[in-house]
Amino acid sequence: MPGSLPPDALDEDARVAAAARARAATRPSIPAALRSSAVDVFYNSWRLVPANLVWGIGFVAIALLGLSAPALGLLLVPFLAFPTVGLFRIAALIARGEAVALSDAFEAWRRYAVPTLVAGVAITVGSVVATWDFLSGITSDSMLGWMLGTLAAWGLLLVIAVSITFWPLLVDPARAERTVRERLRLAGLLVVAYPVRVAALVAVILAILFVSLVAFAALVTISVAFVALVACRWVLPAADRLEARMAARGQAGSSASMR
Repeated sequence: MPGSLPPDALDEDARVAAAARARAATRPSIPAALRSSAVDVFYNSWRLVPANLVWGIGFVAIALLGLSAPALGLLLVPFLAFPTVGLFRIAALIARGEAVALSDAFEAWRRYAVPTLVAGVAITVGSVVATWDFLSGITSDSMLGWMLGTLAAWGLLLVIAVSITFWPLLVDPARAERTVRERLRLAGLLVVAYPVRVAALVAVILAILFVSLVAFAALVTISVAFVALVACRWVLPAADRLEARMAARGQAGSSASMR
């Protein structure tokens, strides 16, 4: 029949949709993600704290170096992506209910080396450019400068939002066979599909990190790990639900084309 799909293709679509629906059983909720993450920290602190300490040591070293050599410190910022991806890998495994060990954090450095470094550079460049344009705009005396500053602020928010949705998807064990491009595309679709919820997640995460800067010991020892858990606890089920909806629509469209 013209316009129809082979039966094998339909069976594969059905299996993909069923798997997505199975993973989408839990409705994502930020309060629930916070509660679950607190429990996760309690039961997995011996894995999370050492991994967070590695991140904290790197952060302190780069910050101190930046005080004496700002350009060199800025060049090293993207390398913080490696301890970051390690923390998110542990968090993703915990969120998926899989076996997890501290070594998973360091294995992630090797496994995701190229996308991690690229993401680190992209996030750093995007954040620096957007922040520079924002500060230049709001300190300008012209209306055009204010408009550019406002656009830069939205750009910075977008960089942060995509970063928060991308890290969990990059290390998600349920999407191990996906390409990095597919996972990046899904991260962007999450921001587009749930802009208010993602903005709320960004606000919560930034608030946690801001408070942790005051209580600096928390930032170095556990806060980044907690943020990674919160992100994974919300992003992964949200992505599952979004893909389930997309698969259901695609399956409905395939069925309609056969009629």
